[in-house]
Amino acid sequence: MARFVGLFFVILALLILNAGPASAQGEAGASSLIIPPSARANAMGQAFVAIADDATSLWWNPAGMAFVARSVDFMHTQLVPDLASDVFFEYLGVLYEIKGFAVIGANLQYLSYGEWEATDQTGVALGTAKSYEFVPTVGGALKITDDIAIGMNLKFIYVSLAPAWATVEEIDGIGHSVGLDLGALWKVPEFGIAGFTVSSLRLGACFSNLGPSLTYSNRDQAAPLPRNFRLGFAYTPVKNETGEVTVVADVNKSLVEYGSDEDYNRSNTYHAGAEFVYANLLIVRGGYIYDDDGDIVNPTYGLGFILNDKLRIDFASIPQASDLARVYRWSVGYNF
Repeated sequence: MARFVGLFFVILALLILNAGPASAQGEAGASSLIIPPSARANAMGQAFVAIADDATSLWWNPAGMAFVARSVDFMHTQLVPDLASDVFFEYLGVLYEIKGFAVIGANLQYLSYGEWEATDQTGVALGTAKSYEFVPTVGGALKITDDIAIGMNLKFIYVSLAPAWATVEEIDGIGHSVGLDLGALWKVPEFGIAGFTVSSLRLGACFSNLGPSLTYSNRDQAAPLPRNFRLGFAYTPVKNETGEVTVVADVNKSLVEYGSDEDYNRSNTYHAGAEFVYANLLIVRGGYIYDDDGDIVNPTYGLGFILNDKLRIDFASIPQASDLARVYRWSVGYNF
């Protein structure tokens, strides 16, 4: 274990030292990597890096797995229901504790772009094709101390945009790459400041989608992965038999730089939210997303239900760009 921890920090140090934005020529590829799972997290303004306490932790912060024994989570959502019913995203994740060592996990992410009609250069129909993305991920996390954990994921990214028969060059529009996530989570011990006691504070950080650019059969179509650094906190100022209140906030920094075009480089996005849990049964959530480049500056909200302390059902309403309607997301989780 000591060797693993040492290796992790060597890799993390190298990444931090070289975390300047990676140069790119076009838009980042693999959109499935930037769709956040968990209706709970979406309802809280998509701020979850310091919580990450279920099977979606593989996406938000793999270090969070270390504090979860066994869990499974699933989410299905239509992305643009007002435009197309066959454009959707699905997430399935599972965690399992190896007692005395670590927690391991795996997930599958699937993004469907829907079906489309292929035509030749003269406009003659060739048939119906389907575009999609598929990302399997495996990861693990361990506790360095009772309060500090680190985690790591390895993912394979597969993007199928078009079959060879549907392209002018008669080349498969298939791209692939591999990616790495590194995360850390700290449950800060209770401390006092200005006569006020601070407890139940969590700090989280995660590098996501570190890896080579997505490459296609046509090398000119290479696109960088949506490399990102996420930093945030979660604080629970109220916790008693009646319920608890938790507030969260995240900031996301893109690690992809689009050449010398400063107007095209992505600015930071900011996320904040809160949830109120009543009697460990009913949950009310709200949040806010500030994404200037994405034209999303709006609130989020949602509800959650807990049954028998194990089954979780969550709902969220989140905004999209101003020219698109809000979308609704449902997710189901189970701790076993």
